[in-house]
Amino acid sequence: MGKKHKRSHLEKAQVRAWRFYKRWRQAGSRCPAFGGETIYVTRIGWDHLVDPRKHRTAKEKIRRFEALPLAKKLLEVSTTVQEHRQDHGISFWAFQANLDGKKIKVIVSAKNKKKCFLSVIVFK
Repeated sequence: MGKKHKRSHLEKAQVRAWRFYKRWRQAGSRCPAFGGETIYVTRIGWDHLVDPRKHRTAKEKIRRFEALPLAKKLLEVSTTVQEHRQDHGISFWAFQANLDGKKIKVIVSAKNKKKCFLSVIVFK
């Protein structure tokens, strides 16, 4: 028999993040900045985080995976949108904050009025 595959730090972080993400998907988040409107957590956001075409380093992916709980928290407490833009019929909103010693930015997108989590960025 061959050796058992030992998971890398990235693989472990992705598994933990997916578990969290699945629970978050079921509940969604209510965002005070949008009058308590629900922010849906969909497969689109997950695919955006793990998309190999983004050419993110393993460290960057791990930072984003570990920041998902902070992204949820930010959406649920934020009362102000820091940025808004429209591109090809899609609206994008950005929220920024320093939470637990990390500066993060959370992106929400909407096409046809349904607002969805798109991404989280962690600043060094």
